[in-house]
Amino acid sequence: MLRRSIGEILSCRSYFFFLHVMGRRQRKRWQRAGEAPQKPGRQRESTGWEGGYPEIVKENKLFEHYYQELKIVPEGEWNQFMEALREPLPATIRITGYKSHAKEILHCLKNKYFKELQNLEVDGQKVEAPQPLSWYPEELAWHTNLSRKIIRKSPELEKFHQFLVSETESGNISRQEAVSMIPPLLLNIQPHHKILDMCAAPGSKTHNS
Repeated sequence: MLRRSIGEILSCRSYFFFLHVMGRRQRKRWQRAGEAPQKPGRQRESTGWEGGYPEIVKENKLFEHYYQELKIVPEGEWNQFMEALREPLPATIRITGYKSHAKEILHCLKNKYFKELQNLEVDGQKVEAPQPLSWYPEELAWHTNLSRKIIRKSPELEKFHQFLVSETESGNISRQEAVSMIPPLLLNIQPHHKILDMCAAPGSKTHNS
């Protein structure tokens, strides 16, 4: 029952992420067609840090009805359950690549970008120093109390954001949820193992024929 509950909660998170992604794709279609709806006084700038996506309304009556019918959440805990689902996930990153190169990236993060975050406040929120995930080897995975949205839109974090984007595009850093880092560690893959990957990640799983 515990495993099922955890699985259902994780699927809830994935569903909210699905709604977010689909909304972004629809906006891109509108923009390409020149039909993007504009709200008075909130026209989005094409460049700069003042732009960004509007707030996502994390509500879906059919979604809530479905999980209420499953009865996996006690009635007295339903509101708390929904509030937990709506909480923004912390930003987490994983350093990839060869060992020597990964150490260089780690050194750059710890001695430059993380130090610049000390004593910084964004939107009245004190930025906590990023911390390594205690269970991930060699300090190659980190998390911060800042959400990805805040990192993306805040002028104070522009350099840090640009570094993350650049290194992600280069394949040196992966911005990945902590829960997605667990399976590879549990698999304990060794050099002599042969791997057959039949799923697409991190979203919907599509089996190959």
